[in-house]
Amino acid sequence: MTVRLKGESLYSAMRLVNLLLREADTKLTTLSMPGHQEPDPEIYVVTRIPWRDAAGDDQVLPQLPRLLSILDTLRGNRGVPTEVYLDSTEGLAAYLPTGVHISDIPSRPREAVQCLRSAIENTKEHFFSTMHDVERYFWRMARKRGYNRDIVERIVRKERGFDSPAQRAKYHQLLREYFSTRFTIHTAEWCLRVEV
Repeated sequence: MTVRLKGESLYSAMRLVNLLLREADTKLTTLSMPGHQEPDPEIYVVTRIPWRDAAGDDQVLPQLPRLLSILDTLRGNRGVPTEVYLDSTEGLAAYLPTGVHISDIPSRPREAVQCLRSAIENTKEHFFSTMHDVERYFWRMARKRGYNRDIVERIVRKERGFDSPAQRAKYHQLLREYFSTRFTIHTAEWCLRVEV
């Protein structure tokens, strides 16, 4: 006897995958606009994306390219953060579109779970690959203009020869030229706001 999923049971397969992932910080969900029920909603991977170094370094300036790479990669998706608190170590909560709709889920339970787990893996792999490419190309361009991570760390520490406000301003300008995400850093609130 073959068991097939129908209607609400397709959402049950999603709940089962979320249950299997309960120890991870990744879940599946569908998003809908308030007052609008989509007949065949797309499935999203909800996950936390770390942007700060694991060493707990308080220097944010050298880590801004990673944060802006994440925000650039997320552009156009639903749920893109508009504020990032720079002292947070939790990472960014993100909704990553899988390209899989509810109607794409196979009707057999085992195949449905495999399909959803594969969608999670592929979505995260694609996102992180794109994000790392964006960041890598930034540093490649920055090196051509005389900046690398070590130099930016020296600017933050205000080491001799690297302590000029012009150096910091030039680096900020470089960030604004390369990344399409427009942002403002509010130092009093220790917050980066994405300009819409």
